[in-house]
Amino acid sequence: MRGNTVKICLFGCLVLLVTTLSAQGSRCSEIQPFCAGNGEFVFPNSNQLVSDVVAGESGPDYGCVEFPRYPSWFYLQIENSGDLEFLISQSENEDGSGEALDVDFVVWGPFNASDDYCSDDALSEENHVDCSYSDEAVEIANINNAKEGEIYIFLITNYSELPGYINLQQTNNDANAGSTDCNVLNGVLGSDRVVCGENETTLNAEAQEALSYQWLVFDENQGDFVIISGETNAELRVTATGNYQVKIETADGESEDSVEVSFYDKPKIKEPAESIFVCEQEGVADLTEKEYELISSNIDENDQNIYEVEYYESQDAVELRNRIEDPTSYNVEGDKIVFARIVNLVSGCASDVVEIQLDFRAFPQAIFQENYQVCVDRDGLFAQELVLGEDLGKSYQYAWYNGDKLVSEEYDLYLFEESANPNYTLVLTEEFTGCEISYSTTIEYLSGPSSMKIDVLRGDFENTWNVEVLAETTTGHSSTYEYCLDDGDFTSATIFNNISRGLHKIAIRESGGCGEILTEEFTVIGYDAFFTPNGDGFNDQWRITQNADYKVLRIRIFDRNGVFVKELDPEGTGWDGTVNGELLPEDDYWFNLEYVNFNSSSRHNFSSHFSLMK
Repeated sequence: MRGNTVKICLFGCLVLLVTTLSAQGSRCSEIQPFCAGNGEFVFPNSNQLVSDVVAGESGPDYGCVEFPRYPSWFYLQIENSGDLEFLISQSENEDGSGEALDVDFVVWGPFNASDDYCSDDALSEENHVDCSYSDEAVEIANINNAKEGEIYIFLITNYSELPGYINLQQTNNDANAGSTDCNVLNGVLGSDRVVCGENETTLNAEAQEALSYQWLVFDENQGDFVIISGETNAELRVTATGNYQVKIETADGESEDSVEVSFYDKPKIKEPAESIFVCEQEGVADLTEKEYELISSNIDENDQNIYEVEYYESQDAVELRNRIEDPTSYNVEGDKIVFARIVNLVSGCASDVVEIQLDFRAFPQAIFQENYQVCVDRDGLFAQELVLGEDLGKSYQYAWYNGDKLVSEEYDLYLFEESANPNYTLVLTEEFTGCEISYSTTIEYLSGPSSMKIDVLRGDFENTWNVEVLAETTTGHSSTYEYCLDDGDFTSATIFNNISRGLHKIAIRESGGCGEILTEEFTVIGYDAFFTPNGDGFNDQWRITQNADYKVLRIRIFDRNGVFVKELDPEGTGWDGTVNGELLPEDDYWFNLEYVNFNSSSRHNFSSHFSLMK
């Protein structure tokens, strides 16, 4: 359908060599010519700021280019037969500086000037010449054995989507190299035109030194262009789709150019009837859940694939073509409005912009503490009932779990006894939206001391002792305890130093006040830790010291193997280390004594050991 368009082409749209282009064809129907010459061909790329066409149109076989992002379409015509090698590069700045940007390409051919080279049959796998889909910013394209007059189609894509410039230059210039024909750059009507949502457009063929203009339109029935009666001005008002041609007569002769004009309706877009609900727990919206509703005014199910919905964060983003990259997973932190429009992938026409309301479903802040400390008695019952949760209204469903076990579906949970699993979770579900959130707490069980263990430790040589006391409690409880000796101050220390012999009292309490205070009396019996029966008058006797609080009734001595050695008189002077007049060897010896506690009139046993040293 392009007729002789290739021969005359698009005058004024491209500039040869190092000059920068002002635009480029984003679809094959808007294809533009270039020639390499002996220099560089530099033009701004297609990108998200200047082009509505994000991806290559459906139909062509793009070969190795899996995702033809932001395409630019060009063709060249061979002037001299031979091999051609082109260097294609893309960078942030026109002079090649700045960030290097990923560029890819496909080449199809060869075609004749009369061929419809934008058809799917032309842009097919059989007509692939060269292709690259690497992640490099510099590519090499080759056309081998090109013949004079042949036409080749170039698709150059901007995978990075960022604004920048593409540089194309022929790098082989030897005697056998082919060359491109720069005569294809001459034209007056510009690129093929797509008109969206309008009833008319104006073609302008004004040229310097023109003597007359004649306008024609291609007649499908006749298979040729026919004259449009009465149209002899430089401009032509067009109201119907068709292939239009102008013939311009000048003093130097006649030239012609043609252009395809296509009229399309703008896609209709339906504003969503309801918001998209965004659950706080997830914080992510799938904007595409309203996609079919948006495009439903345009299509039946068979046509759905010719439309694409674009999503934007703001009206400014729409103007800048700054699309939301992943509309299926859009982060949301509160109520928000996003914007959408529909693009017809066949025509490239876009709909009006509509708003999509994002309704952020926030939940109440934590409605109970992350941790609770609860006092329990010896039977595991709470000293005071614990109530978790509160009534948040009928719009919610409640599910309480103890570990993995569902224990209640009421808004509050009453706890009165210890559980093997101290972890509780409330799953709160909003009935209208299905959004849910979970709150968790851990209960620490505390209990007062159940018993205590008292160890009397020998202190120094001045008849003082140390006492260590440990509280015993229920396994699994996280209680901490405080200790008091003889009605003194409570302390976290478990060892009391410099205790005199006699009757004493230890009190233990849970540091948070859980349970009762436990008290127990104990007696410190005085004895020598060692003695030296060497006759020097110092520590020659080992003895038990009496006290007004207790009365020693019996003392027996044993060796380290438990063999009885000697019984002592509690009222005597002590033991000199002999048995039957013979001094026993140096060693550790054990003793056991019986005594009466005068305070309670109770009878007790006490055992410990001492050393005989010579």
